[in-house]
Amino acid sequence: MRPWLSRLTQPKTMVIVLTVVYIILKLSIINTPSPERPPSECIEQTAGCGFVFDEAHYLRAVRKMINGEAANNEHPPLAKYLIMYSILALGDTPLAWRLPSIVMGALTLPVLYLLARRLIWDEKAALLAVVLFALDVTSFNISSIAILDAPSLFFALAGSYLFITGRRYLGTVAMAAAILSKTSAIFTALGVIFYDALVISRSERDAATRVSNSLRHVVVYSLVLLALMTVGLSIYDVQFQAFPHPFAHIDFILSYHSGLRFNCSEPHLPLYCIHKDSGGNTVVDLPLNWVLPVGGFNPMGFYVVTVQIDSREQHPILYYGIQSPLWWLFWIAAIYSLPWGIRNIVQHLRGVRDIEREGRGAVDTFFTIWTVFNYLVYYPLAYLLSRWVYPFYFYFTLPVLAIVIADILAKRDMPSYVTWIVLGAQFAWFFIYYPVRSEEHMALLRLLGLPA
Repeated sequence: MRPWLSRLTQPKTMVIVLTVVYIILKLSIINTPSPERPPSECIEQTAGCGFVFDEAHYLRAVRKMINGEAANNEHPPLAKYLIMYSILALGDTPLAWRLPSIVMGALTLPVLYLLARRLIWDEKAALLAVVLFALDVTSFNISSIAILDAPSLFFALAGSYLFITGRRYLGTVAMAAAILSKTSAIFTALGVIFYDALVISRSERDAATRVSNSLRHVVVYSLVLLALMTVGLSIYDVQFQAFPHPFAHIDFILSYHSGLRFNCSEPHLPLYCIHKDSGGNTVVDLPLNWVLPVGGFNPMGFYVVTVQIDSREQHPILYYGIQSPLWWLFWIAAIYSLPWGIRNIVQHLRGVRDIEREGRGAVDTFFTIWTVFNYLVYYPLAYLLSRWVYPFYFYFTLPVLAIVIADILAKRDMPSYVTWIVLGAQFAWFFIYYPVRSEEHMALLRLLGLPA
């Protein structure tokens, strides 16, 4: 039994097992909620249609696409194509709607493992990163419903891994797929291209040459990326006669998103503000509020069912966008990693030292660039341009945050009990806020005095 047990407990095997468990958990709740109306009645309305969160936008658009009508043109089409072909193959049911997100959300775990192992150069630490991310309940919820984010993140992480392993053109294709799934992935793609540009300029000793070569690298791969995006939009525009050419489509996307602005009628900067319009008051949770362990944003109710049991409110269905301990550990990463990542970049461009390809230097540098392009980018957008932002945008930051936290816990002289405390806290949040609860689950939560 010993050799068999040894193989079973290998990090690679554990990632495969975790991925299978992830899929099983998601499939077990895939039909919750389910529609009460036929699909034909759920194109122009949403009540009784079983939509969770932004499924109300994308599924209605997909049904129009099935009927040959261009729809939801402000967002790229690839993730909607995946949902559409799933529906055409399996029928218009929650299984078909949500299967693409579930599959890609689950496959994100082994891709994250490969990326973490390549950066940290330690299999157990890479496994720890995967577990931390997998136990984030918001990530679990987002990759369980038919929206754009899970396919986009899968392609972005795959593209990142391909880039840092030298397969840049394949990586550019994957990054283009990420952007063609969700527009904001363009920030991710540019960040990864910039990181790769630093890595390829290692051989140059002159600072000016390093900078010029890095800029050339960024420009070349950005143009390739733009070409691939243009081809992808062209296919959609020709099929649905949406725009006369893809650049008109790109202009429409940029114009639409630049127009999504809030107004702070009651400012409470830097944490949040109150947007007031004809629909009433809406709280805008600003980026700093996303990572505060005390006084952070209130959970976003993606889909919540409330019932009365023993005169107390219970939630058998609770799809929340909610922080987990991993979000709060951003501050640990900021202290342990960001200053060193900034130093590495500056010293590299000055020709003082090279960017490391693996180990602590690589983790710090990659995390710094990833954070700038996937989280800190929302600070000027929100605080200066008043562009609408939402806490679930932090979903794209979480995988690499999990990598750097795993590196800190496993490789930087942290006591082992700290790792177990972090894992225990992350699992507790996952258990408490799991989106679909059985009677036994809620009874155990009540017994433990936890919110049910």
